[in-house]
Amino acid sequence: MAERPRSGGILVVDDDSRLRESVVLLLRDAGYVAKGAANGREALEIAEYESPSLILLDLMMPVMDGWQFLAERETHRAARDAAVVLLSGMAFIRDAPGVAGFLTKPIRTESLLDYAQRFCPARQDAVS
Repeated sequence: MAERPRSGGILVVDDDSRLRESVVLLLRDAGYVAKGAANGREALEIAEYESPSLILLDLMMPVMDGWQFLAERETHRAARDAAVVLLSGMAFIRDAPGVAGFLTKPIRTESLLDYAQRFCPARQDAVS
């Protein structure tokens, strides 16, 4: 997927509320606009009005898992245009169609911020 800055921030999609909230807070502390979603369905709804630049996507979730989200996002322009980085504890999953990267849980802060910088170069503190 081509790298391109968009007007939106980062959407963290994970059913583990503690992990999701921790990642959102870490990204906000680093100056990024970040929101969370508990599953793929909620992420599609948020993406429609937020137009995120980056979606950090867990694979194993109730309601709509990450694989279902990837298939469904093709019909949602705002979600389709965002870069997707998979979040998973399953280290053997490294590649999937339409995915820009992979973060293994537990997530390394340095790796997370590298993806944020790559796909969301404009940070809150740089916006006047």
